Amino acid sequence: KCFGVWIPPTSLADLPAGQAYGACMALVEKNPADGFEAAIAWRDEGGGPAAQHCSAMALVNLGQFADAASRLEGLADSMKDYSAAERAAVLGQSGRAWHRAGQSERAVAVLTIAINLVPGDAELRIDRGEVLATTGKLWEAIDDFNIALERAPQNIDALIFRGAAYRLLDTPVLARADLEAVLARKPDHPDALVEMGAVAQQVGKRDAARQYWLHAIRVAPKAAAADAARRWLERLDVKTK
Repeated sequence: KCFGVWIPPTSLADLPAGQAYGACMALVEKNPADGFEAAIAWRDEGGGPAAQHCSAMALVNLGQFADAASRLEGLADSMKDYSAAERAAVLGQSGRAWHRAGQSERAVAVLTIAINLVPGDAELRIDRGEVLATTGKLWEAIDDFNIALERAPQNIDALIFRGAAYRLLDTPVLARADLEAVLARKPDHPDALVEMGAVAQQVGKRDAARQYWLHAIRVAPKAAAADAARRWLERLDVKTK
């Protein structure tokens, strides 16, 4: 660094394309602000789509989700000579960024374009299902999770998300089946434990719910799932009192 400006030891443009992209993304993970500056410099030196992608991912890591999503969407649109799978992958990243930016309708629209490019991609179905679920379109979300699980029957994310959707639709038997499938393979999975606790509470098994949430906190005390478990416990204690 020199007066706050990142100066690469070697210009990314001087490296072979694959090596330059790897170096750029590694820097984005380590220091996204520096990574963004390096990616923009590389783009201006002819880095093309790889440099544009690296700069957008730096923005994701910087929490500038809307800007990142817009750049990724534009990049995918410009990738005319790339495969459908490559374009869909970038659109998937755009959709996830739009979702994190709080623009769920845009996220669904972009993810739908990606799915139309590669209808068999389970991850894209899971991503769109997650967004649909957060907007209350639970049956549409379940349709996506069902298709994802047809392609990848053991996908843990799809099972947990579908279980959560079934719980919200007040169908605890189906919810429990999905969550039990996860916990049979990964007994300490914190997200599955939190959801299983919510299902237990839904059917009046408060003691069981408490144990699931306490287990989630024990196995991953700093995870987002543990925070969710603590909130569930607080609500449970208020109702108990």
